[in-house]
Order: sequence, then structure tokens, then C-alpha cells
Amino acid sequence: MTAFRFQQGELAYWLGVIAAAVPSEPADDVPPHIAQALEILRCVQPAADGGLQLTDKGRLALRMADPAAIHHLQ
Repeated sequence: MTAFRFQQGELAYWLGVIAAAVPSEPADDVPPHIAQALEILRCVQPAADGGLQLTDKGRLALRMADPAAIHHLQ
């Protein structure tokens, strides 16, 4: 199994890039190794247009990274 090394905040950054991508213009600037890691983590899945789309797990990870998340308030 490959170990992926993300810097703090990098996972949320790339999930945000994918989430903000317009469907007609997929996020092509996501490095292939990051896209592969996010697919293995099941945070993204291939979209019908050839890009990537967030899964429920990816949306949850993005929401948990938000500074306003309830676990950050303590």
C-alpha cells in the first residue's frame, strides 16, 4: 500500500479546488498523484465529463476542515 503524505491543509485545499470547479470546466490543475490519492481515500470519484466529483466522504472532509466546524469551537 502506498503512503500518501499530505501537508496540513492540503487535503482540504484540493477538495476545495475540485468542489469549486465548474462542471463544464473540470479541475485539470489537480496533480495526478493528488487525484489518485483522493480516489483511493474515496473522497472523489470520476465524473461523467472526465473530471472529478466529490463523494459524500469528500464533502464531509471539506466541511470538517472548515474553521467554523463544531469540533473547532472548543
